[in-house]
Amino acid sequence: MTETHTARGFSQQDAHRALVAACAHAGLDSRDARFMRIGENAMYRLASAPVVVRIARTVDRLSEVRKEVAVASWLEGADFPSVRLFPDCPQATVHDGRVVTFWRYMESDSPPLDFVDLAAMLNELHSLSKPVDLVLPLFDPLGRVEDRLDCASTVADEDLEFLRERVKDLYVEYNALDFALPAGHIHGDAHKGNLLRRTDGRVILLDFEAFAFGPREWDLSSGVGIPFRGFRWVAREEYAQAVDAYGFDITEWPGFHTLRRIREITMTTWLMQNVEESPDIRAEFVRRVASLRHDVLPRVWRPF
Repeated sequence: MTETHTARGFSQQDAHRALVAACAHAGLDSRDARFMRIGENAMYRLASAPVVVRIARTVDRLSEVRKEVAVASWLEGADFPSVRLFPDCPQATVHDGRVVTFWRYMESDSPPLDFVDLAAMLNELHSLSKPVDLVLPLFDPLGRVEDRLDCASTVADEDLEFLRERVKDLYVEYNALDFALPAGHIHGDAHKGNLLRRTDGRVILLDFEAFAFGPREWDLSSGVGIPFRGFRWVAREEYAQAVDAYGFDITEWPGFHTLRRIREITMTTWLMQNVEESPDIRAEFVRRVASLRHDVLPRVWRPF
């Protein structure tokens, strides 16, 4: 099923309409599906089958979602520890202006994941040989940020102007960086929330929509370096163990602070998309923008 119109707005109600249509098309029962979360995508877990339905915001994401499906197929074929597509379902179909994919639901278990798990996963991912027929886009650290700012309609003009100017400055800094590690495929959105520990103890990797060809420093900075240096979400000893697990200390690389500031913008504008969802989200967005105007570390941000 293919639709070409671009839907605007993205509420839980919008996502649910796409869920119902996509499940009907795939022959799945959407009744009593449990809403999991909404962000760049909306996520539902079906009650009728071990399936997570992932709904992208607009049809503009179609090429990215198709890439994500291709990456998932590659990783499964390589027996890489990653989330699997749900078999025998149409993938990356468009319903009600949203792009929908179906993923196998996996039960998770303790102990909780740590930054060493993430560093080890990134080391394994970066060491994996990519098939030559899998074409990845060049990494653009701020491309989605510009789209988010263009779509923002309930954010103060002065905040939008500040963020746009910051994006321009950071592009200049990023393009001047001298990277230390060889470029290659990267996850693009590496953080502990994109890991899951299965009930058998195996840690798996999630969320491939930001996969790209780019600097490995990006994965390390966003996944490990920024939580340590920017937010103090990781203790010094754990960070040292994470450095050992990957073999590179990203915070000692001169370009780290440029990547830190870029990641802060991506985190802030990701949250900005949902300021209408609750007063808490809007308050946190305002707090983040205010802190970006003053480069004082560590940041005191609430995770969402």
